[in-house]
Amino acid sequence: MAKHNCAICGAEIGLMSAQKLADGNYICRKVCSKKCFKVFDRVAATLTDVTDHIEQIEFGTKVWNQIFVPLQKTKVKEEKLRQVTGLSDLIVYVSPSTGLIAFVENRYKFMFFGKTTYACVYRLADLVSYTHEEEKKTNSEGQEEIKHFMRFGFKNTKGMSNFRLGVSSLGQFSNNEQYFDKLFGIEASMRSGFAKGMRQVDAAKAAFAAVKAAKDGTLDEAQAAETMQTLEAVELGDRTEWIAKADAALAAVK
Repeated sequence: MAKHNCAICGAEIGLMSAQKLADGNYICRKVCSKKCFKVFDRVAATLTDVTDHIEQIEFGTKVWNQIFVPLQKTKVKEEKLRQVTGLSDLIVYVSPSTGLIAFVENRYKFMFFGKTTYACVYRLADLVSYTHEEEKKTNSEGQEEIKHFMRFGFKNTKGMSNFRLGVSSLGQFSNNEQYFDKLFGIEASMRSGFAKGMRQVDAAKAAFAAVKAAKDGTLDEAQAAETMQTLEAVELGDRTEWIAKADAALAAVK
């Protein structure tokens, strides 16, 4: 029986104790694989994806303990956290006052005793999709049941950039969707044809300028990035304020 060495810790691993990754590397199930979140897709991940995710959790847990834990106890209305979705051991919290969103996994030493919380923390500004998914399953009584999920997708993210969590119903998903739309000003822009129209004009101007610069050979990275930001604002809302909040909060983490 072939044996391998864990690409992270170097431990010798056999068939049953090895987790094969998408790039052909192996990691040990006993230690290194357990460092990842339960919902992290190890089969589709490369070694770089795994190590990035482990670093993501290490830093995210620091952010959770230093920023989110104190805010769980705050009495200031504007600083309160919003629990968006999740079960008892997998939960998403939003912190509008800091511009951050945390996906936490609670792990227990035995049953519900000895809880330790780990977290992946993202900038709210990097949340580019929050969509509904459903699965149909037949229960033990032969009846069809529909399970609902909410999938989160983030840009500018190393490690785990998308995941999904169960929600109790389509109604709960809709409430969460409306909450994020309101945070990003998307709901207001959809109601205001003028506001959306002005952003479309700005996007058109930026795109025209970028095309002209590319044709003249004068397009640089800064102009290209500015054009992309303008185009994104049409669909995602202006997130400048959220970026500033999150960067300030993360800069204070030790």
